[in-house]
Amino acid sequence: MHPELIRAHLRMKGYSLDDVAKEAGIGATTVRQALSKPSTAGEKAISKILGEPLHKLWPDRWTKDGRRIRPRYAHLYEESA
Repeated sequence: MHPELIRAHLRMKGYSLDDVAKEAGIGATTVRQALSKPSTAGEKAISKILGEPLHKLWPDRWTKDGRRIRPRYAHLYEESA
């Protein structure tokens, strides 16, 4: 999902990125970074607030069964159509 769409969904639920960080007990930078690069803690915090699975928000970073896709080994996680 595009980072701006994630921000918009958070705003529609009444949350800012700082609110997500406070609720998760992590740094605001960690949450902000999740929008542009892999940040497991930030991604999980956003996912929890939005009630969406990680693979739906970041399909290039997570598989449907909750495994992290590492860029170097992405070919091992490709799902057949």
